[in-house]
Amino acid sequence: MPISNSFEVGKVIVALNKNHVTPGCEVSRDGVFSEIDYSKIETIFPAKETECDTGDIVLLCLICQKKETVTNVVDQLLDHPYVVHAEPNYFFNRHIIPNDQYFRYLWGLETIETPLAWDYTTGSANIVVGVTDSGIDHNHPDIRENMWVSSDGYHGWNFINDDSESMDTSGHGTHVAGTIGAVGNNFLGITGVCWRVKLAALRIGNNVMSLAAAISAIHYSNENYISILNNSWGGREYSPILEHAVTHYNGLFIASAGNDGVNNDFLPDYPASFDSENVISVAATKQDNTLAAFSNYGVKSVHIAAPGADIFSLALNSKYSYQSGTSMAAPHVAGAAALLKSYRPNLTALDIKHIILSSADKHPHLSGKILTSGILNVKAMFEMAN
Repeated sequence: MPISNSFEVGKVIVALNKNHVTPGCEVSRDGVFSEIDYSKIETIFPAKETECDTGDIVLLCLICQKKETVTNVVDQLLDHPYVVHAEPNYFFNRHIIPNDQYFRYLWGLETIETPLAWDYTTGSANIVVGVTDSGIDHNHPDIRENMWVSSDGYHGWNFINDDSESMDTSGHGTHVAGTIGAVGNNFLGITGVCWRVKLAALRIGNNVMSLAAAISAIHYSNENYISILNNSWGGREYSPILEHAVTHYNGLFIASAGNDGVNNDFLPDYPASFDSENVISVAATKQDNTLAAFSNYGVKSVHIAAPGADIFSLALNSKYSYQSGTSMAAPHVAGAAALLKSYRPNLTALDIKHIILSSADKHPHLSGKILTSGILNVKAMFEMAN
């Protein structure tokens, strides 16, 4: 099978056939991996009670740290009758375009009519949004109050190192988190779409994101009842294992469409292009409501647009910055979903998706480019919910 070079050496992700391999049973797994030199096997997404054949998804840690070993092991496992799929631990790129221009206003919130929606609610501390990204600077004074704390006292988890150090070191996740839920009405800096919310820092990478870490983060979100996930990252590598995890995520999965300026209907960008009911794929627009030149699009695969060019939000070390990319568009939708969930807690993920897409503000120049032909409109979203 053709494999790109952008993956981690020494790691292979394997989806086992639950009809042949007993979930969690090391004895039955030994038969699958008996001819492979590995140091350990870690379950990163347990089997679900569904009709599909996919059982436990495991991370196989190889002893040999060479790329060709990964390729050979993947090919070997793909031929095994008890393996549904095997693939490398691909690296995904962050969906961000650095920009050194600075502006004074949060034009995105005005465009999607967020201030008018705040008459309904400004959010709730009962709603948790997971940010699968480079972490969050939880010491930033404009987001500190809105950081989630797990039952064991952490702001999230680091799925790269498997520890509680979820502090952001690159700034990408912090910028994304600020758009979703920077503290509002506190006489400081900016406000997110959702003034009051809890943000979980689910660190899955730094400059690139790890496939295995992303899968683990989705499982962690299920285990911790995190009902909304923002995913501002992606790549061209199709992972059926990641698709399985996304499909079985018990919440709304919001993903950036990508920054190649191409049609995702023909060149899919994952996870945004997964055909899962709980996914919302988000393109980026400029201040004139036209599609940003860098933004991917697709009348079948990209659902809605949101502001994504020159977006002002949080930066590391208590600072602020402008950044551009579909990475910046997706959190506008995640913040809107959190706001609606705060107002109507009983809405399901599919309810929220339907309302968000159905209330999009249609623009003629997005016709034939985006499924809804529209830009997120938070005021119209609440009117439809009522």
